[in-house]
Amino acid sequence: MLNLTEEQFLKYMTNKSRQGVIYKISNTLNDDFYIGSTQNFVKRYYTHINHIRVNKKSCTKLIRAVNKYGENNFKLEILEECDPQYLLVKEQFYLDTFLPTYNIAKIAGSNLGIKRTEEVKLQKALLQKINWQNSDYKKHHLEKLSKNWKSGTEHKMAKLNEEQVINIKKELALGHKPKEVSNLLKLSYHSIKDIHRGKTWKNITV
Repeated sequence: MLNLTEEQFLKYMTNKSRQGVIYKISNTLNDDFYIGSTQNFVKRYYTHINHIRVNKKSCTKLIRAVNKYGENNFKLEILEECDPQYLLVKEQFYLDTFLPTYNIAKIAGSNLGIKRTEEVKLQKALLQKINWQNSDYKKHHLEKLSKNWKSGTEHKMAKLNEEQVINIKKELALGHKPKEVSNLLKLSYHSIKDIHRGKTWKNITV
């Protein structure tokens, strides 16, 4: 199962290369696949085989597929070698681009895709810093931000209108506390508190 080429076997199993790799496990019958990354390919290779054969509750979609189609109908490929510090960012690129069938987690380094780990956040920040040096990337990114984040009632998260905000700011200027203003105007306390703290509706002054 998960047969390697002679070159890969020599490099990763015999010489035990510690280079970070992105790998793919494919079903040769229907082309469904799994994407993963590791800094220790030997350990990850045997971990996959062990988990499949003992039916461990990890990578459950992949394991169920192997049980259904048989071990001999799956192959493993090395897609890319990369610097370990960018490993999870690279894996995320493959997850987003190729949408693998057998991956439960859609975020590299996460728990079922629920949240990013601090390591992924750091790696993404480093990659973003590199990308920001590209003028085309910077222009596209700024255009995207300007479309998504607008002020006032055009802001995608706006819950108040400008007339309400003016009334809120007038009451706050009189020295009333956010809770008092909320009760008086029958509006959200949390929205008024954010205005009071200067977090929202900075474009309106009274």
